Amino acid sequence: MHTQHQILDGFGKPLVVAHHDTNYARKADRHLRSLGWKVHCADTAGAARRLARACLPAAVILDADLPDESGWLTCDKLTREQPALRVILVSGQANAEQSRFADFVGASALVSRKASVRALAREVLGDLLPAAS
Repeated sequence: MHTQHQILDGFGKPLVVAHHDTNYARKADRHLRSLGWKVHCADTAGAARRLARACLPAAVILDADLPDESGWLTCDKLTREQPALRVILVSGQANAEQSRFADFVGASALVSRKASVRALAREVLGDLLPAAS
């Protein structure tokens, strides 16, 4: 039986975290690294797209409110460029309307900025992350 750490190491792909709030990005980075992920951080949409092309990540965690471009538009661009890429949008509000829009732009999930980084990690990992983490 594989341990959680072995499963994560087996992915072999990093994550990209792009968020305008450095405190949020730092918390997400720290938590995801503690789970065994290699994480690349970006503070703009352009940097996130460049990283996604360069490192072919397992997922991109994308702030909906980046300074240089809407995260929604960036999500649409990323998923058109790399259709299999998982993009998790992080928004100030995660309501039904935004959820429909997230589907429209190709996001794999929409997470409220108010949710914990553990909730964010569960969206990234799905069933691989134990509920207690």
